[in-house]
Amino acid sequence: MEPTPHKTYPEQLAVLKSRGMLVENDDAALALLERAGYYTLSGYSHTFRRKAPDGSRSEQFREGITFESIHALWSFDNRLRAASFASVQTVETHLRALIGYSLGAVDPLIHTKPELLSISRASDYRVWSAKLETKVKDSREDFVVHHRDNRENVIPVWVAVDVLDWGGISYLYSFMPTRQREAVAAHFELSAAQLLSWLHSLNTVRNVCAHHSRFFNRRYAISPKLTRPGENLALDEISSSKQSTFGMLSLIQHLGSRTQGHNQRLLPAAVNSFPVGSGLNFGALGTTDRWRTFELWK
Repeated sequence: MEPTPHKTYPEQLAVLKSRGMLVENDDAALALLERAGYYTLSGYSHTFRRKAPDGSRSEQFREGITFESIHALWSFDNRLRAASFASVQTVETHLRALIGYSLGAVDPLIHTKPELLSISRASDYRVWSAKLETKVKDSREDFVVHHRDNRENVIPVWVAVDVLDWGGISYLYSFMPTRQREAVAAHFELSAAQLLSWLHSLNTVRNVCAHHSRFFNRRYAISPKLTRPGENLALDEISSSKQSTFGMLSLIQHLGSRTQGHNQRLLPAAVNSFPVGSGLNFGALGTTDRWRTFELWK
């Protein structure tokens, strides 16, 4: 099969117009096509295409859809993604510190002693340990170089946590002895099983944000474990949307409320900037226009 023929920016804009999209300012539209790319923007325009009888989307846009509304959604998604990534990083930093401190109190080298850990599958630990060894070997961070050069490459766990990515931290959390794992979870007012499921869920969120993928209306395959109905009103309010972007952001809000230095207004400000005149509503994020009344979002 031959690839789709290359089209210039004016030709791309002509295609959008031929499919019924209204364009108020051609120069601005061409500038955005050059800046963001046709197929990046198509991820935001796809939901505005007419539905065919079989439920699929046709190439024609609904009446009244403007290029400017696509621009507004793309800009909103950039703001939301940036705010989410910044919020996740704050939580991640705190989580690293908690895990490193808690494990270090048991044994500074506990991460190298599987007999002291609680490991469900030995193969997971072997893979994780090999990745950590590679990260330590390749790291150019001053604190790692210091331990390699001056401490005979003896890397205590509170140093090791700082070279792990979110996925690596999640695995290390799952390996923690039961008592320490529950203590870290209790800090966030969760059970150990709940926190672990949240870490798995938010790993996907972090990756989406880091790789600049479309974010605002994504659905997630992993379902985070919440508290039992009636145990936590704030989490009850988001139970029906827990696999949506809004649900994931609510998890960050909860973790952030137990994280020193976390800006609890950052995500609400980003969500509040949703372009309500774009032809979509807050349902696209997985919530309703009542989201401001939810406990985690007040």
